[in-house]
Amino acid sequence: MTPGALGVQRTLEVLSHFPDAAFTLDVRETSVVITPTTADGFAITVYDTGEDAMIAAERWHTHYEDPDEVAWCALWLLTPFYRLVHELKGGVLVACWIERYEATGWEGFEPVYFLNPEDEPSWQPAPGERITRRYMQQAVLPSPQPYEQIAPSAQLDADGLPLEFSNGTHVVEAEAAQGPSLC
Repeated sequence: MTPGALGVQRTLEVLSHFPDAAFTLDVRETSVVITPTTADGFAITVYDTGEDAMIAAERWHTHYEDPDEVAWCALWLLTPFYRLVHELKGGVLVACWIERYEATGWEGFEPVYFLNPEDEPSWQPAPGERITRRYMQQAVLPSPQPYEQIAPSAQLDADGLPLEFSNGTHVVEAEAAQGPSLC
């Protein structure tokens, strides 16, 4: 079995521990689509690409050779402790990434670029353009274990959720692009 096929299989195994959760699984020949049944959720797809597994949500994607990494990424994207970020310049998508809630706050990783991150001038907004970030979060699943054990010094709100958690999609204006700093 290829690493990609093992990634899809491992994702199904991990998600099988949540039979009553608010998502459906569409198992296909070389992929699985995880679709939340909540109005504020976003779908996640894990693909068998042969030598690795690709995971995608909205316009973000990445590849993992390790079947456990892709499975756990899919699981965490269903929790309030991961979120998707789309960065736009003048309304045009220029980068996207995922963020994980850490003891230090939200930390971005696994960026996808639609502009060259090394071309600094291309990231500067033209007169009248704004830099905005669209954050997408969902709470389909809780943390797989008490979050205090995963990130002991992470601050949580009274409901045990990350600070700045907002179920669904919200947009904020930013002073400058963050995407290039994630290289």
